[in-house]
Amino acid sequence: MTKRDAICEAALELFAEKGIEATTTREIAERAGAAEGTLYRHFDGKADLARWLYQRCTTQLEEVLTEATTAISGPADRLEALVRGVFDFYATKPTSCTYLLSSRESTILNGEIEEESPSPPMFLFADVLDEGMQQGVFRNASVPLLAGWILAMVQRTVLSLKTDTLPVGTQEAIDRTVDAALRLVEVPLA
Repeated sequence: MTKRDAICEAALELFAEKGIEATTTREIAERAGAAEGTLYRHFDGKADLARWLYQRCTTQLEEVLTEATTAISGPADRLEALVRGVFDFYATKPTSCTYLLSSRESTILNGEIEEESPSPPMFLFADVLDEGMQQGVFRNASVPLLAGWILAMVQRTVLSLKTDTLPVGTQEAIDRTVDAALRLVEVPLA
C-alpha cells in the first residue's frame, strides 16, 4: 500500500467514525503511519481529501447499483434492486457507506456535492421512478421527492442496522424497507 493509499484509507475510516470536521490532518497522518506533510503532497488539504473520497465512494456505490440493476426489466423490479443494492453496498463497504451518509452533513462539503450533479443514487432512483410513472406503474408525483423519501428510508435503516437499534433482524429490516419503498410509489387504487 502506498502512502497515498494509506492516507486515503485512514481518512475514510476517521471521517466515517468522527466526521470530517472533527478529524484533524494530524490524526489522519498518524493512523496512516505517515508524516502530516505527506498528506499535503497528495492533496491540497483535508477538504480536498474529503472531496476526493466522496467522489471515490459515490463511484463505488454507482457501480454496485448499476450492477444490481443490470439485466432486470420493469421499474418495480429495478427499484427493488436499487434499494437492495444500497444495502449490499453497506454490507460490502460499510466504511464507504457510512462516510457517504455522514458526509452529507459536512459543512466542508456542503454545497460542493450538490453543485455538481445529483448523487449517483439519486439519479439512478430518479430514472427508475420516472420510467415507472411513464409506464403507469408508479404514482404520478415529484420524482426528486419520491427518490429523496426512499433514500431517506434506506439511510435510516442502514444507520439503525449500524447501531443495532432495530427490533428485527437485518434481512427483515431490508425486506420491510423494500416493501415500504414499493408501497410509496404504487398507483393508488381508484
